Amino acid sequence: MEQLKQLAHLAGLQESYVHANGHTEHIALPIQQAILRAMGFDLSSEQHIANHIQQLQQQQWLERLAPVQVCTEGNTLIVRLQLSANDASSEWQWVITQEQGGVLQGEVLLQPKDIVAQYDGAEGTILAFDVPLTAALAAGYHQLTLTDGKQRLNQQIIISPARCFQLHDSAILHKTMGPAIQLYAVRSSRNWGMGDFADLKNMVAPLAAQGNDFIGLNPLHALYPLLPQDCSPYSPNSRLWLNTLYVALDETLEFMHCAAAQHLVASERFQQQLSHCRAASDVDYPAVAALKAEVAELLYQHFVQQELAQNTARARMFRDFVQEGGASLQQMALFKVLQGHLFWQDHSMAAWQNFPAAYQTPDSPAVKQFAAEHAAQIEQHLYLQWLAQQQLADVKAECRKQGMAIGLYCDVAVGTSRSSAESWAAPEDFLLDLSVGAPPDIMAPKGQNWGLLAYNPVTLRQKAFQPFIALIRANMRNAGALRLDHVMALLRLWCCPLGADATQGAYIGMPAEALFAILALESQRNHCIVIGEDLGTVPVAISELMQRYQVLSYRVFMLEQKQGSYQHRDQTYPPQALATVTTHDMPTLIGFWQEHDLALRHKLDLFPSPAVADNLHNLRKDEKQLLQQHLRLVVPDAASLVKACHLYTAATPAQLFAYQLEDLVLLDTPVNIPGTSTEYPNWRRKLPENIDTILQRGDVLQLMAEIKHARQ
Repeated sequence: MEQLKQLAHLAGLQESYVHANGHTEHIALPIQQAILRAMGFDLSSEQHIANHIQQLQQQQWLERLAPVQVCTEGNTLIVRLQLSANDASSEWQWVITQEQGGVLQGEVLLQPKDIVAQYDGAEGTILAFDVPLTAALAAGYHQLTLTDGKQRLNQQIIISPARCFQLHDSAILHKTMGPAIQLYAVRSSRNWGMGDFADLKNMVAPLAAQGNDFIGLNPLHALYPLLPQDCSPYSPNSRLWLNTLYVALDETLEFMHCAAAQHLVASERFQQQLSHCRAASDVDYPAVAALKAEVAELLYQHFVQQELAQNTARARMFRDFVQEGGASLQQMALFKVLQGHLFWQDHSMAAWQNFPAAYQTPDSPAVKQFAAEHAAQIEQHLYLQWLAQQQLADVKAECRKQGMAIGLYCDVAVGTSRSSAESWAAPEDFLLDLSVGAPPDIMAPKGQNWGLLAYNPVTLRQKAFQPFIALIRANMRNAGALRLDHVMALLRLWCCPLGADATQGAYIGMPAEALFAILALESQRNHCIVIGEDLGTVPVAISELMQRYQVLSYRVFMLEQKQGSYQHRDQTYPPQALATVTTHDMPTLIGFWQEHDLALRHKLDLFPSPAVADNLHNLRKDEKQLLQQHLRLVVPDAASLVKACHLYTAATPAQLFAYQLEDLVLLDTPVNIPGTSTEYPNWRRKLPENIDTILQRGDVLQLMAEIKHARQ
């Protein structure tokens, strides 16, 4: 038992946690054992466990110089060297190559007084020295080299600012507001059955005219164009690249000059299918994807003939984009084609873990041969990704042109799908045999298992946090604000063995201090404020880190229906927060009031017991009574309820206020029901009217104007 506890501690597995309702939950021993096995530990004997413990302890000491060090700007840079007592050199030279190319150098002389720790192991005695370097480094990524004439050691040094970017850094002092939109749900007379980047651009001017400073979006991550039914934006194929179904093909330069594509779109068959896609109450992803694939192929052929073949300026822009995208971009495009090719041969091969062995690694001879044989298809995906990046950048530019203080408020998913291009390209970056989720709480009484992968904290550190840096950079590229879904993932992640339900999990620790520091650095560089979605089971440590690094908290009116929230409104919705009435993971305001969500949970058997269901019904009754009392609503109709809740929340000190368009148009059905997959059509439901109609409705414009007034 003690050995297992020690191993769990060394592996970063937490044996207990504080439940959302305040009591301490201890993780049962069989669950800890199952997770340790999934992490690759052999627990078949006490000797094996002892060997793992010894190995983990030794690994910490056999590392002469850590691969990465994160330090706050202005602090003294202290480097830890761990050297064998038998042959430790005392004289060392150091060179720091700064990010911008400058070089700093000096010498250090190790002395007995510099020894801070000692380890006596099978390899002999190891001494740890803390060596201060007299180097004033600006915030950024620098490279340290240490040499004693015999050995050469390298370390990435990351110098971070003390906090994330804030609006006042750009002299924006007013409280801001904006809609939160599920882009795919947008209807318009021109789109092809789901919202796209042209729809998004067309929204900017009318929204800016009403005083909106940002447009909140669901994650725009790349999904699975050849498996379009896998449509959850929170189960991505790659969080580094965009979902190309959002490309407005009819708005591209190629479409303007491609007669074949124009003829196809104008055909009776295509127009009939287009009408079906537009009229559907839910997004018909397979039908939309099929329409777009037909036209995309013609546009790509036109691009090859008219641009690439003639090496035009546009062709060179594309090639530059591909080169800058590097291996990540190439592997994502290759994976999409390979996955689709294998899936249509055998539907069990949707996940790369089920591919034939020769295709399970991107650098295998079989994969290289496949890439050569399917070069045109792969390049077509690169072309579509280029169009997606261009169109989203155009939206960002339009936000600036229209005077929006923030622009796009983007969202990054907590993990990547187990069968994703991300995990196929770098499986070592993830804990492949564990699935990320959340323990039981009020929103999901049975807990949640999202089928996503957690970063492997060991590999993350070995790679100097490059996977995380790339993730944040990619998602801040066009964003003025970035929301981190389940921000607690920077500190710890609830992980369950594959096939286990969400109650069979435990938390695995993450290098939070380093990740928050990197977040601050990228935030400042990109002038992007950061919002952390801190709902559910939130440890004190994450709140402290968010306050220190000035990551905005995520405050939801619907979750604050308790007495203290009204009595202490300014503390419930502090300035360093985004306030919202409801979210995409909750019922709409009307659905909440009419208890549609509880009825749906009964229908879908999402309550773990009748007692839990009764408790939630009673809680809802109390919440509604409290809301009615404090907002002085006698017998509210839908419109007065929506108005009262939005104006109350808009008037709080929170720096940002986001409202769901669904609430303004009085929808009662939810976007997503946490804890479900096929039981409910998540991520498909559309808005009830075309977006231009909604943004011209008198009641919507009136409420926007009143929200703006409340914000002032």
